[in-house]
Order: sequence, then structure tokens, then C-alpha cells
Amino acid sequence: MTCRCVDVEVGSYDNQVELTPPSWSTRTDGRGICVDRCLQHEIALLWHAGIQTTGCCCGHNVAPAYIGVTEQCIEPMLAMGYTILENTVRPGARDSFAPKSLA
Repeated sequence: MTCRCVDVEVGSYDNQVELTPPSWSTRTDGRGICVDRCLQHEIALLWHAGIQTTGCCCGHNVAPAYIGVTEQCIEPMLAMGYTILENTVRPGARDSFAPKSLA
């Protein structure tokens, strides 16, 4: 399945929503954390499960979607059935996962 982005370029913030930072967040400026609208529910569920994300992108129908997590959250993501994405920039890295909501 593809995301719901239509004519939203990679790097654009046109289809994002602002979520309240989770309790583990280091964000101290009072602002929310912006995520692509296509991933907002999945990211919120992961945060609720204690998964610390480092970034995400739906791919805007032109690039692979991913959810990045901290090192300590790799094994919990695998236990939840997430699939590691190959990282061509960092071969062997295991901290990027394919979103289930866009599978």
C-alpha cells in the first residue's frame, strides 16, 4: 500500500501533523513533534508502547517509508513483528524499520 501523499515532495512538510511529545522526549521547547500524517497513528502507538523513535518518513510514494528507533528499541520492534530496512548509507545498521501501516 502507498501513503496518502499526493504531490507532496520528499523533504516537504506539507502533509505533517504535530503530535505531543512522549514523556521520554528530550524536546524542551514546548513544541510538538511533527510526523507525516500517513504515519501519525502508528507513531503514536509506538510511543505509547515505549518505543523511542528517532525519525520517520512515509516516503511520499517515491522513496521507501521508514521508522527510525533508538538502539535499545531494536529488539522490541523485532518482537512486535517489524521488518528492518536495509540502509544503503549505513550498511549493517538495524535501526530503521518498515512501517506496518503502509505495508
